[in-house]
Amino acid sequence: MALFKWKNHDIEDVEVDLLLHAMLLRYGYDFSGYARASLKRRLLDLTRYFDVKHLSDLLSVMLYDEAVAQTVINSISVPTSEFFRDPSVWKEVRKTILPALDSFPWINIWQVGCGRGEEVYTLAILLHESGLLNKTRIYATDINPAFLQEAKNGVWSSRHLRSWRENYRNSGGEWDFDRYFGPHGDDIAIREDLKKSIEFIQHNLVEDDVFKEMQFVVCRNVLIYFGMALQERVLHLLSRSLERGGYLLLGHSERIIDLHENHPDLDQLDNSSQAYHKVITRHV
Repeated sequence: MALFKWKNHDIEDVEVDLLLHAMLLRYGYDFSGYARASLKRRLLDLTRYFDVKHLSDLLSVMLYDEAVAQTVINSISVPTSEFFRDPSVWKEVRKTILPALDSFPWINIWQVGCGRGEEVYTLAILLHESGLLNKTRIYATDINPAFLQEAKNGVWSSRHLRSWRENYRNSGGEWDFDRYFGPHGDDIAIREDLKKSIEFIQHNLVEDDVFKEMQFVVCRNVLIYFGMALQERVLHLLSRSLERGGYLLLGHSERIIDLHENHPDLDQLDNSSQAYHKVITRHV
């Protein structure tokens, strides 16, 4: 007679749950609210990277080896970005949002999920060209300390320059894009004066709260990795961090259908934009 009545659970899902729980208990990172399909795919990719047969084979190694744990964190939170990615978005920021921000005596900007820094330095370039950088503080945050250090260093391969120049021109840039970089061996490094207004901070959207009142929050292509419950929690956090009259910018793929219903104080600028303006809450 069988001692156990087996439940019909996919063994890979059980392994994912065990690894996520261990990550939370051992290192304090809670990835349980992330979109399941994407999360599972990335974790299973690690079995090939570490040449193990099962994800559970990685569990004990991860618990005792912080370098392995960091690799797991990097795999889950891997950033994908480039300078002036989605140029039409930055063209709208130039045209609509930055002139409106100029009305504030001081501008705080939160760049959420800054990754390796391309987007936060995109913001710095835009603010410089708009004459606003000297009265702005940019708080660039990420869950991943390794990516934060890379962003702070501001060094990339020069092979990206051609596509970044094109993005810059298509965003309405009229200056010489290359002037914002200097040589760094075979690579390129962002100009030091563009770093002065940026503060890099480790921040976990799942665990941490609002840390400053902001006039502009940029959170592009972060929510797409979260499940619906975590998306709503993070949107509430971002909305609470915004001053009345401030702006929120999401990614093109992050079309939250019921955003306005759950956040009536956020007005979408136009139907094609993922930019929102925080207004006085309407009373029905």
